[in-house]
Amino acid sequence: MNVDADALTAILANRLSKIVPAGFHVQARDGMLWYSADSGRIAGQAGQYPGWTSGTFVRDNLEALGDTADERIAGVAERALDELQDFVDEATHDPWPGRTSPPRPHAEVRGALLHLWYGESEIDGEVVLVCEPIPVAQLSST
Repeated sequence: MNVDADALTAILANRLSKIVPAGFHVQARDGMLWYSADSGRIAGQAGQYPGWTSGTFVRDNLEALGDTADERIAGVAERALDELQDFVDEATHDPWPGRTSPPRPHAEVRGALLHLWYGESEIDGEVVLVCEPIPVAQLSST
């Protein structure tokens, strides 16, 4: 399967924007996921740090993270979860989405779905936050 990087970027932006705390945003643009926060969301900055953004290179990382299409999709998604978590943690000085420490991000293709979550094993462990699964078929360019 050939993975459509733009489709993956857009769908990840949609899923991640649904789980970020209020005042945080995720957008897809130019083969990247861009993370931003409303003015005043940056702890210790008293709202004096407008325009602070960070991002994940989806298109560039897609070919670098794994051998199979499923591995590449999961690798990019897990990196996006990790980098989004870093952005929110640094902005809030809180271990988002955890309470005392940041939970580990995970992404895995199981069957026809890409699963995204923070915490331990989604199947038998403590899960802190879960994204709506993504049908892998929506990520195909063929």
